Amino acid sequence: MFKFLRERKKDNKGFTLVELVIVVAILAILVGLLAPQYTKYVEKSRKSADASNLENLVTVLKTAASDSTDTIKTGSYTITINASNTVVTVKEGSQGTKDNIEAILTEFAGDDWANTSLKSKKWTDDDNKAIASISATITVTDEGKLTVGYNPKKLKDKTK
Repeated sequence: MFKFLRERKKDNKGFTLVELVIVVAILAILVGLLAPQYTKYVEKSRKSADASNLENLVTVLKTAASDSTDTIKTGSYTITINASNTVVTVKEGSQGTKDNIEAILTEFAGDDWANTSLKSKKWTDDDNKAIASISATITVTDEGKLTVGYNPKKLKDKTK
């Protein structure tokens, strides 16, 4: 009986060291080929999230402008998302105030909208120079027409 077990054990060799090294080498090559693609998709996802966050804040102002209970006065307002937070600026000569726009954003987007920050650190302007923030400029005319311009201009394409 013991002879039978010894013979069977000799037949079951398992993997050799050379076979294991070859498998590890193949896996290393595959990881080396796939890692750059993975990081490219992660960066694209971060940029899409940034563009979506900015577009959501713009939509808040569009909604408020069309709502009869909220009024956005004539002027030009810029929403800028940078590495640490989101800032609203009001162009000089606008009839609206920064406090008014921030109150509207808080009402529709919640208290935490100002803490929104960029996820991607690789934004470039239209000339492919690195930039530290993305922004949207919302202009409200006397007739109540609202137009939006983005910086960089290619940002609007990222939200589609």
